[in-house]
Amino acid sequence: MSANSTKKGWGVYTTLVAAVLSLAAGIYLKVINGTFGATQRVCYSAAATWLLIGAFVVAVALVALKKYGLASALVTAMSGCSILFFVHKCYWYVSDVFVAIDEKGFDPNFIAFAGLAFGAFLLGEVSIYARKVKTVKA
Repeated sequence: MSANSTKKGWGVYTTLVAAVLSLAAGIYLKVINGTFGATQRVCYSAAATWLLIGAFVVAVALVALKKYGLASALVTAMSGCSILFFVHKCYWYVSDVFVAIDEKGFDPNFIAFAGLAFGAFLLGEVSIYARKVKTVKA
């Protein structure tokens, strides 16, 4: 055994949690088919869904290959881009809510998806700056 061994820091675990949140958001958007509100406005974006699911696949593969920094950067970038695609698709729904055309307010499905997607992005951002490997002297 070597005099120095390495253990995973908490940055690796935040990367994996961000990847799981990203997977959950992608599956959730696909299951509800992106329909929100009383008017059932369709805000589904295939690009957003597949970027979120792809972020999970890529992050897990890179963590398995011990490319922790790249994994955290890609899960953050992919979930951030998916949020931008989603914002592009749901602009009219959000404006309908603010102008009170959709009088019931924001749909709980919208809030749940937005929370999952932003959670994945924010945890990915935290994982970029977190320590991935800590050296332990034997």
